[in-house]
Amino acid sequence: MVCKDCFLMAHIFSLLHVHCKKQFRYLPMSSFLSRLRRHKLLLAFLPALIFLFCSVFYYEINHSFVAFCDTVFRNEITENTLNLHYTLENPEILNLSDPDVSFGSMNPEVLADAFSQQNIYLEKLFKFPKDWLSTKNRLTYDILTSAFSLQAEGEKYLLYDEPLGPSLGTQAQLPVLLAEYSFHNKKDIETYLALLSGLPEYYDSILQFERAKSAAGLFMDASVAQGVIDQCDAFLKTGDQNILFTTFDSRIASLDFLNETEKEKYCSLNRKALASYVIPTYRKLSKGISALKDSSKNALGLCYLPDGKNYYAYLVKDTTGCYDSVETIFKRIQSQLVKDIHTLRQIAQKNPQLFSDSGDETLKTVNDQISSDPKEILNDLKRKMAEDFPEIADVTYEVKYVEKALEDYLSPAFYLTAPLDNRNQNVIYINPKIGYHGLDLYSPLAHEGYPGHLYQTIFSNDSGIRPVRSLTNFGGYVEGWATYVEMQSFSYGCSDNIIAEIYRLNRSLNLGISSFIDILIHYYGYDRSQTAKVLSQFGLNGDGTADAFFDTILEAPANYLKYYVGYLCFEDLKQAALKKEGASFSLKNFHKKILETGPCPFPVLYKYVLQNHDARVKRSKCRSCLQDKTFELETR
Repeated sequence: MVCKDCFLMAHIFSLLHVHCKKQFRYLPMSSFLSRLRRHKLLLAFLPALIFLFCSVFYYEINHSFVAFCDTVFRNEITENTLNLHYTLENPEILNLSDPDVSFGSMNPEVLADAFSQQNIYLEKLFKFPKDWLSTKNRLTYDILTSAFSLQAEGEKYLLYDEPLGPSLGTQAQLPVLLAEYSFHNKKDIETYLALLSGLPEYYDSILQFERAKSAAGLFMDASVAQGVIDQCDAFLKTGDQNILFTTFDSRIASLDFLNETEKEKYCSLNRKALASYVIPTYRKLSKGISALKDSSKNALGLCYLPDGKNYYAYLVKDTTGCYDSVETIFKRIQSQLVKDIHTLRQIAQKNPQLFSDSGDETLKTVNDQISSDPKEILNDLKRKMAEDFPEIADVTYEVKYVEKALEDYLSPAFYLTAPLDNRNQNVIYINPKIGYHGLDLYSPLAHEGYPGHLYQTIFSNDSGIRPVRSLTNFGGYVEGWATYVEMQSFSYGCSDNIIAEIYRLNRSLNLGISSFIDILIHYYGYDRSQTAKVLSQFGLNGDGTADAFFDTILEAPANYLKYYVGYLCFEDLKQAALKKEGASFSLKNFHKKILETGPCPFPVLYKYVLQNHDARVKRSKCRSCLQDKTFELETR
């Protein structure tokens, strides 16, 4: 295939040839030779002129693309004040007039308008000539087109989404995000208080959304609704120990830019805001969901909803970033489960003592040797991962424990990401109710910290990914990576390879079985009794086990898949890279490519990781044209 730049040069030469034929056709020989000498001079400069033309065009295209990305980022990030605050510590760098303070809206009409805007972005994206974009911009183009196209595909499933849930819902997660809202100046405090005053409007929009779901016959299962009600009620019962009371006072007390009078003033304003806006809003939400609870028409999987099976297929694609069919993913999960069970059985046959009562003492001894201090564990992980993962500059972080009032409703551990413009603002939360210790504490810290979420977030941001990409959400990459490295961390935390492998297999089987059951319930329509039979085949037949599985998966469809399918996609990518590179394969370089590419759908990741740099850039065959590196700095 002739490259576009060679074709352009050939076209210019053809035009010049026609022009010369017309000019020289009736000339005497002496005039002909004189003009030919002048045109030879023109021909001598022609490659430089073509290079100049291509370079200017290349620069303009990339400059326009970056401007488009920045416009999208500025437009979207200011729609939600909380997102803006967690994305940028200093939003003034956007040179915006003060945007309205808002949580956004879940009003169905507002959401429909947002879909329309996404479609406009997609149309504009398609107008850019992709082959003329720099490597970095081409990657951004691929990611944005994938994200916007998938969102457009999901427009018809607007009311199938579920913002609420006992543990992962907005009403459970939002207090933690507010409790971690950082105060760098007085404006931050005043914006925070304004946000609290806007909570009633936001939760009213959520109730509007839930009523629309109810009217469409899509309201959540009654047991999930009851879980939401219980969580709201628990939040209301905390009184003066409410997380939004205690954390605000402690944050204000630590600020050196406030005097004592100002501190007392802001603490008083916060108490008034909680009493006037937050507490009444949670009470109203609880009552609103109670009124809708009996409207639930489906106590089983998504496939029992109208077009529910297709919606679940879309949800799996959106949640995991894996574009294989649900059937293909299901077979991949089955295959890994069979493999893991076989490996575990082999270990049990060769090491029966580890699966007897004496084995419990062995495991206890191993776990007792591991520090119970989270920071010591994270430092140990940083040292031991150095051989397998590329280095990043040191960052600061805090390890905190979940407030007692929220222990029943939050995950065992989670990471709050650093703003794009402050890599040192990282927080890892641990839920003390779980009682983790030993490897059971070591591996979650690997998942949340090093080489998991904290490390991946900082590395990708340090690699200079475009800010617009922070608007996208690729849970399969993010959680899949954290699970992938968590599996590796067992060998870091335990010097006994067999015990480390038992822990890894146990974690893999837990996630694999949960993902397997998720598909059975939501895609193949298994009910509670069928689910119990499948679980019993895995040896999970304790009292209440099946119901607990069913309720958890009913609340958050495809949630486990983003961890497990994401993990399997990284493992499959590693095997593909091993096969491609052979003896030259480097695990550290493989990880570096993944991290530099950053969060994206797996088809995009596979494309950019498996192809060599020269192949994926598709440089012009004309060495003088489109030298990517010439303009890479100018288009960042």
